Amino acid sequence: MAWMTAWSVYKPLFEILDVMMKKPVNRALAVVLGCYLVAGVALAETPQSDSKPAAVAQPVAVAQPVAVAKPAASAKPAASNPVDSYREVELLQLVPASRMTDGTRAIFTPQPVRFQARLAQLPTPQKAEYLKQVMGMMGMTSAPVSQRIALDYGGDKPLAAYVEDSAAARISKEIKVGDNRTFYAFHVYNNRYGPALVITSFGQ
Repeated sequence: MAWMTAWSVYKPLFEILDVMMKKPVNRALAVVLGCYLVAGVALAETPQSDSKPAAVAQPVAVAQPVAVAKPAASAKPAASNPVDSYREVELLQLVPASRMTDGTRAIFTPQPVRFQARLAQLPTPQKAEYLKQVMGMMGMTSAPVSQRIALDYGGDKPLAAYVEDSAAARISKEIKVGDNRTFYAFHVYNNRYGPALVITSFGQ
């Protein structure tokens, strides 16, 4: 310890001081020397810190928030026009090309078609059992059909066509005999009269 080291240094001086104190003439000098010796020993016993001052911490940089990119808006697909799914045909060509001369019927997947024609007869009742059987065979379900109309397309005689009940109701209210319209239909099968058509709607 520090005070033991200091004592070993100052011990001879204390012994001299003890001798001096025995003589009156030297007592004043001995008192002064004694004060210095006591102060030196006290200083030697004071603990000294060997540690260095702690480094001042630097402020930590705050990270700036990263902007998150928004996903690009996806383009919406253009709405398709339902009319485009109906193939435009001319009855003057379709009727003779569809006639079955051997008296049989040709059944195929119903094809959506549209055409121009004049109304030759308003809706009247029509049995449609065979039509329903054919539609069922093709895996198709249709609206109720119990009416037919006659169409003037410029041939030798009008063509009879099935018509859905909802379309028949509109035709009766909105079309007069002789009016020219665009009709939308399904071509379901062929027979000796030509194409078997099911009218689903009409336009101008």
